[in-house]
Amino acid sequence: MTRSGWVWVWTALLAAALAAALPDSASAQAYIRGGILLDRAKDTRLQDKNCSSTESLFGCGNEEDEPEGSFGEFGTMTGWEVGIGYPVVPALRLELAVQYRPEFSFEGRANFDNDMLGNLTDSQDVSAELSLWSGLLAAYLDIPLPGFALLRFTPINPFLGVGAGLSRIEISDIRMELPAAAQSLIVPGDHQVGFSWMLTVGVGVSLARWAVVLAWRHTDHGDIETGAGIGRRVCYVANCRLPDELPLDPTVGELTSQGFSLSLRYSF
Repeated sequence: MTRSGWVWVWTALLAAALAAALPDSASAQAYIRGGILLDRAKDTRLQDKNCSSTESLFGCGNEEDEPEGSFGEFGTMTGWEVGIGYPVVPALRLELAVQYRPEFSFEGRANFDNDMLGNLTDSQDVSAELSLWSGLLAAYLDIPLPGFALLRFTPINPFLGVGAGLSRIEISDIRMELPAAAQSLIVPGDHQVGFSWMLTVGVGVSLARWAVVLAWRHTDHGDIETGAGIGRRVCYVANCRLPDELPLDPTVGELTSQGFSLSLRYSF
């Protein structure tokens, strides 16, 4: 089927869903929602924004080798969210929500092509702590599924959603262990405000004015960015090979996650 054909198919399905929900529009109500979040983030790589800079952390390396940077994984991301919404047309809701995910960790291994770090060949342990605030405006399409007659008369309400907004990702100072140099390097952290978006699918179970909502969502939170500044050393021996202060340019990586939310919704 051509692309234009798929457009017509999805348009027809959307129209059917809206038509099926039309008799319920009289009961449309504003609502507030609060819940908990449980996410698992995709592994990421922190890399220099400009690897050819004289103040880059990792360096460019060899094009035939693994890219220079810090590759690792995040711990489980937990948090909470609150939102307020209203049905703007039958079956279509708009919701403004705020989410907060407190401290979660990044653990990884770094490789370098940096003369100031002594041309380290073995990968080095890297760790940091992060936190995340998000504000999203989302549109939810409630789907009564008219082909299933019984579903129309149950309190079960499946839905699809898409949203976009801003996120603020804060990363602490990054600690890099350099055993070959008998020291640690502390890279300055920073915070980054950027665009984020999400896709979600879920189901709500209505209990009069209350509803229990379980949803899965995929979220692109935007970029993590360390700060431009001075790297500090922590020596394990009397004499260190690194200078007391090491000027560094920013590094950047992506933060993408998927997971579940469980919330309560109250209509008023």
